[in-house]
Amino acid sequence: MALIFRPTSFARSGPFWSGLDLALVAALGALLFVRVLTDDRSASDSRHSGSLNLSAVIALLFISAAVWLLVRERHGAVPAALSATWVGIWTLVAVKTNGASSETLREGVREISVLAIAVIVYNARRSFTVPVSARLVQFAGVIPAALAIYQLASQTGRDVAGNIRSNGTLAHPNSAAMFFAIAVTASLWLYLDDGRRPWDALFAALFAVALIATFSIDGLVSFVVMMLVFGALRSGTIVAKSVPFAVAGAVVIIFFATPLGSKRVASEATTSLSAADRGETTSTLNTRLYRWKTLIPEWERSPVLGRGLGTTTTTEGTPSNRLNGLLPHNEYIRYLVETGVLGTLLLLGGLLSLVRAIVRKRDSISGLHNVAPLVVTLVAGCLINALADNTLLNSPTCYAAALIVAAVLAAPPSPLHKPSIAQVA
Repeated sequence: MALIFRPTSFARSGPFWSGLDLALVAALGALLFVRVLTDDRSASDSRHSGSLNLSAVIALLFISAAVWLLVRERHGAVPAALSATWVGIWTLVAVKTNGASSETLREGVREISVLAIAVIVYNARRSFTVPVSARLVQFAGVIPAALAIYQLASQTGRDVAGNIRSNGTLAHPNSAAMFFAIAVTASLWLYLDDGRRPWDALFAALFAVALIATFSIDGLVSFVVMMLVFGALRSGTIVAKSVPFAVAGAVVIIFFATPLGSKRVASEATTSLSAADRGETTSTLNTRLYRWKTLIPEWERSPVLGRGLGTTTTTEGTPSNRLNGLLPHNEYIRYLVETGVLGTLLLLGGLLSLVRAIVRKRDSISGLHNVAPLVVTLVAGCLINALADNTLLNSPTCYAAALIVAAVLAAPPSPLHKPSIAQVA
């Protein structure tokens, strides 16, 4: 911890706030660390259970802290209330579809906990600066990344369709890949824009190797897009702008150079639409295409309001069709089925508002550089990853992204920045 956090990061104007700052950061960092470290400890059927496990306890602690801070500080109360209302409405739709139970409420509670992270950071803005939030992601990811590399070397990772792939402590190699992609981006930003400390470059390298070890194709594609966006949007010298491009190129080359990486790419290249239509699992893309096909009739049963949050994740396979029990592997289709056209449009509208707020932050944050490119990169990566994975179902990924995004939105403006009339209003 001493290596990651500088004491000057917590210097504040008064002993009470200084102590509270340290307590808040330490508590949230510890909970995030435990959550990431135990992600793969949940039972395989946890989505079909209403039992109170460790991940649920941590989610409830996040929610409790967020409520306390929101009542105390009242920053961002309106967007927080609107977001919570959206989750609440489509949780009630799920109750109407499947009946009231802790299993039905599970997804609503999980999504509220992601919102809670953002509320905590936004209201405790003096504690969770952008550099501190980025370092919390580093701290949470170090052991999973080291373990993923060890699993690669010892061939002790997770068996996924006959391939041994590293997952660190995350539930699946795909979810690990996206978490590591966020950690690489945060580490690169810290290195390039927050002091050029050599250990930040080492962290970026560690997370990049761990990402390769997952052999996740959708994770690789998402990471490459993130690096291209980060490099393209950054201000600064040509050398600084080219660093993300170089990192992306190196990761792609190494991925293709490994036997399993090239094998996975070759396997996906054999995808057949006719095979996918029959439900054959000759490739992961075949499986995804078939699952998406089976979800469309579910949406047609309730196209406007959907079937409620979590209803696609608790579906169980049948002896005649085991693939129906798979997760959606596409967040756009999942939300369309679960929240209908109305809920999905509201969700996309909220996303556009978020992007607009991020863009308006550009070059207006005191003492920080390239924070808007950092957040746009994270959002773009999640949106790309969501095309073929369960990005927003992976709590550690969502927590890491929410932590950094909220820190940027809450960061104080530069004294030289004059807000427009619209911003004041």
